[in-house]
Amino acid sequence: MKVFGIEKKYKTFSAIVVSIFYLFAIAFLVYMALDGIKNYVAYFFLVLLVMIVPAFFTLMAISQSKTYFVFYDTYFEYHKWKKIIRIEGKNLRFFYYKDGLLTIYFVRDGLLDFAASFYKEKLIPENSKERQLALPEDKGLYKLMICMSGIRHADEILSWLYDNISVLPDGQALKDITGIINKYNAPDPQEVNIILAKAQRIASFINWISLIVALWCAFYPYPYRLCIELNLLIPFALLFILHFSNGWIHFDKRGNSIYPTVCLAGICPTFGLGWRMLEDYSFVNSIGRFFIVSAIFYLVYMILFIICQKEYSFKEKYTYGALLLYSFYFFGYAMGAVAAINCLFDLSGMCQYSCRP
Repeated sequence: MKVFGIEKKYKTFSAIVVSIFYLFAIAFLVYMALDGIKNYVAYFFLVLLVMIVPAFFTLMAISQSKTYFVFYDTYFEYHKWKKIIRIEGKNLRFFYYKDGLLTIYFVRDGLLDFAASFYKEKLIPENSKERQLALPEDKGLYKLMICMSGIRHADEILSWLYDNISVLPDGQALKDITGIINKYNAPDPQEVNIILAKAQRIASFINWISLIVALWCAFYPYPYRLCIELNLLIPFALLFILHFSNGWIHFDKRGNSIYPTVCLAGICPTFGLGWRMLEDYSFVNSIGRFFIVSAIFYLVYMILFIICQKEYSFKEKYTYGALLLYSFYFFGYAMGAVAAINCLFDLSGMCQYSCRP
């Protein structure tokens, strides 16, 4: 049995912070009293109002100080004041640790899992994406979020969780994890999580940038040239990200895959440029040439996409369906790109437009 509680220095720091809040509150009340109390009822309510802040932090500090883990060979208990939750290692399904917050996904196995009713466990809805972390035979998946601030030996707690997850998530996540194990010859799970977290940050960044730039281009294109050029460049930046991420970032999102997706970075510029094209361009006797140039642009981009991506295998039927679907988006991007380039440089005489400088 191992017990991991709050570090003594953390308790001391919390006590000092709470004491400072009390000192400021008392000093303020004394100052007001020395200045003269004109209405004792109002002063009484002022006392309650001022003291509520340090009182709140006192309760928070006491709550955290009474938080600790007790680990056994096959299960662990999480204690918070008089509340206790017991989770068997075989009932763990998934967990992750980020920014001092530990999130555990587990299933119940009878009443022994709960030594007392616990207020922070949450049942995952059936239609939630998180439900895919459970196995098909699991009747209910629960989530428990635990603040790890000040807890001693957090690395040992995470190590115990790694060692006691006896089953992997099912579905696409299982295929992804198995593929990583085979590709990298049993890698360290902690290193894999670090790489996936970095990949998620990169994917989120380019997705948000593409969404913002697309909306900017569609609804408020000032300065015009800059927003058009960014919409043109983001899909090409996407190709480099797919290539140099070495398969850790995917364009597609299948089931409960563990890999982050940058699909928005390929789709958003299509709508941004498409909307600008409809708003600003008026074609005159060049529709044929326009579609020919768009088709060439589309083929070049599609070939580069197939070369740069590392997630699709042409041995799977799914690959052909996915590429067929994304062909529509890529062709839409090609048409918007050709029209936008023509508008910016006006070399072909392909269309008349009312572009903004």
